[in-house]
Amino acid sequence: MNINYRQGEKDDSQRIAELDYIASGGAVEYLFHDLVPGLSAVQLLSNGLEQDEYPHTYRSCIVAESDQKIVGMALSYPAEFHGITDELESFLPADRLERFREFYSSRGEGSYYLDAMCVDEMCKGKGIGKALLEQTKIKASSEDYRELSLIVFADNTRAISLYEHNGFEGVKNIELEQHKLIPHEGGCILMKCAL
Repeated sequence: MNINYRQGEKDDSQRIAELDYIASGGAVEYLFHDLVPGLSAVQLLSNGLEQDEYPHTYRSCIVAESDQKIVGMALSYPAEFHGITDELESFLPADRLERFREFYSSRGEGSYYLDAMCVDEMCKGKGIGKALLEQTKIKASSEDYRELSLIVFADNTRAISLYEHNGFEGVKNIELEQHKLIPHEGGCILMKCAL
């Protein structure tokens, strides 16, 4: 399988949103469901990426492409942007945000943040995730960051194993109350890796 890695483009927004939705493990659905009549959570994500407002823009993504199809993506930016913004507070219901308050207040200060990474189910086990991680490390280093951080569900053992094999270690457990749309146990883990 021949894979090309490149920066995301506006026309990639829908596919990036689909993969981001999968990567979120239900969090995106929980936060965005039924907010705008007629628009799904994926459509809201896609529209947001297309608006090209940093940091949540298609430009913040590295995509993995095979035969002109995006089979993976990694969305990253400086960790200082990981948090509850005024825009989020005005858009999302307070009770939904409250469930994620500890999640959004946890970050590796001074690090670059891997917000979301996903590889198409049909392409897993081919080294794409590892390559996306490596590309993200290069991107972070090129912007003079010395650490990469991310947050992963504590029960996502496959992802945790990938991260640990690539230099990450857990630094903080984050509580996240379960919900039917977020079917994960044990909350999340903030992980960091030196670059």
